Parts: sequence; structure tokens; C-alpha cells
Amino acid sequence: MAELRLDAVTRRWVLTGKRPVMPDAHDSGVVCAFCGGNEHLTPKAILERPDPKGGWAVRVFHDRAPVFQIEGGPDRRAEGLFDRMNPVGAHEIVVETPRHGVTMAEMPAEQVAKVAEVCRDRILDLKRDKRFRYVSLFKDQHSPGSTLRGHSYSQILASPVLPQSLEREFRWSRFHFLRKERCLYCDILEQEKRTEKRTVDQNADFIALCPFASRTPYELWVLPLEHSSSFEKDLAQPGRLTSLATFLKSCLQRIEKISDALHMVVHTEPNLEAHKPAKDWWKTLTEDFHWHIEIHPEVEGQRRYLGSEGFYFNPIPAEEAALVLRALEPGAETAPPGA
Repeated sequence: MAELRLDAVTRRWVLTGKRPVMPDAHDSGVVCAFCGGNEHLTPKAILERPDPKGGWAVRVFHDRAPVFQIEGGPDRRAEGLFDRMNPVGAHEIVVETPRHGVTMAEMPAEQVAKVAEVCRDRILDLKRDKRFRYVSLFKDQHSPGSTLRGHSYSQILASPVLPQSLEREFRWSRFHFLRKERCLYCDILEQEKRTEKRTVDQNADFIALCPFASRTPYELWVLPLEHSSSFEKDLAQPGRLTSLATFLKSCLQRIEKISDALHMVVHTEPNLEAHKPAKDWWKTLTEDFHWHIEIHPEVEGQRRYLGSEGFYFNPIPAEEAALVLRALEPGAETAPPGA
């Protein structure tokens, strides 16, 4: 059985061991299990949004080989100076459309809004469980020539620990707030709006920009203009789903002119109900953290790391990337030379 082990040097939790396959899952080398009509090939749905024709528009179910298990408790225990824990949590698949081979950029904005609504509702529901300290939402979209390219879906992971990268973000956001009494991301937004060097697009509610220290070519962040620490709570407000869906679709259309393959992840606040023993640490989080979406296109031939020490190498500075992305109107047919 899989378990979580804590690296005593880096303080990073690592999942190790075998992922058990759910008994009601079926394998098929020909039929796509995510397509409409093949629901019997996947675990039972947790949540579905209906379409006008009586089928489903968005469907959520447990991953057939989950990395986190819903049953049991964390049971954190020591082995000498080491720590281990049960991988209690959840691992869910969000099938974004019954249609095969359609990317999110190609979906109607109404469908993107339904996907965002379902993801919002699942995060809100999972955060009712105090065993789960963080709920991650992400998607990997592969290129058309890849054997992995097929049905558009996202994944939701609920875990009993914070991902290390998010923990760093929370710590530095708090550090900035304690010094300045302002949100770090709000300060970044004010500077980027003023200089316009790295901004790509903006509507009444959201802004897209290439971060100053972009780790990957054409890395793009989507942030709400008004401060909010929670993706799921923000999107529960009237009109926010529609606004984000329309804006995110246009951003993805720009990105797909650069690369059909991408990684997209939502950074939102942790489950504050699960952090009661360290309540003082999180008391400013709703003021110091700013939720956002990160989009990382996978540009062929571009190295991401130098060696194995975690240094990112990005040959395209954020200012150049923003110029290219701004020129790529969502309805444009081709990318400019050299993109």
C-alpha cells in the first residue's frame, strides 16, 4: 500500500508504494472510458452536471488508481528521526465534456463555466473534511500527436499535507504582508498594470500576465483584479463563473497558438478548518494570499532545468513572451514567426 514519507532534509512529503486499482474499473485499449455512453467503464459518478439533451455535460468520479485514499485517518508516526503517514485524501477525475478530442480552448464559454462550477463545488465539499489540509486542482493537456492525447479532463487531489511549493508561497505571502500590510500579489498587479511590460490581457474582473521570473517559455498567470484568497469562494459570487470562463478560454486560445500541450494549475488557500492547531499562522492568510491560475505551455526543445538542482532555465524572458501573446488574438489562425 502507498504511504507518505517526509524527507527529513527538504521537509518534502513523498508518496511511495503501489497505487491500488479500484475493483469497478475496466481497461479498454480501443474505447475511451471518458466518452458519453461509456460510463460503465469508470467508477460511479460523484457528481454530474446535466446537458439539455438528458445526458451529462461534466462528470466527476474517483480515479481508478487513486494516489490518496478516502478511508481512514492520517496516523502520522515516527521511525527514528523519520516520519510517515497514511495517504488519506481524495483523487478525483473531472471529465470536462462528453466529446472526445476537444480542448478547453475549443469548448464554448458556457461549457468552461460548467467545468469551473463543478471544480468549485468539489473543492468546497472536500474542504468540509478536516483531514484534508489542501485541495489541488490541475490539468495536463497533451499534444495531438501524443498517445496520451484524447479526452479533456482535470484532476482534483485532497491531501493531509501542504504541497511544498504552495507552502513556500504561503510563507512568503505572509512575510510580505507582515512587513507591508499589503497583499504581495496585489502589489505585483499594481506594478504590472502600471508598466504594462508583461500584461497580456484584461477584462473587468481578471488579468493575464507573464510573471517577471517566468520558469517556462510563455508561462501565463490569470489572477482576479479584486483581492481574494480563495478560488472556490470567489467563484461562488454572482457573475464570477461566466467572467472567468470567457477570459480563461481566450487565454487558452492564445496559448494553443504557441503549444497544444500545457500544464494548468489553480493555487488557492489551504483548508483553514484543518489547520486549527496552527491557527495563528493562518490568521492573515485571507488578506495576504491571492488565488491564481498558472498555465505552463510545453514548448518542444526548451530545457526547463539546469542539472538536477531545481534551477529553471527559460530562454524567453517574460517581456518577450507577453509581446507575442498579446499579438495572438484568440481568433487568430497562426502564430507569428519564431513563436
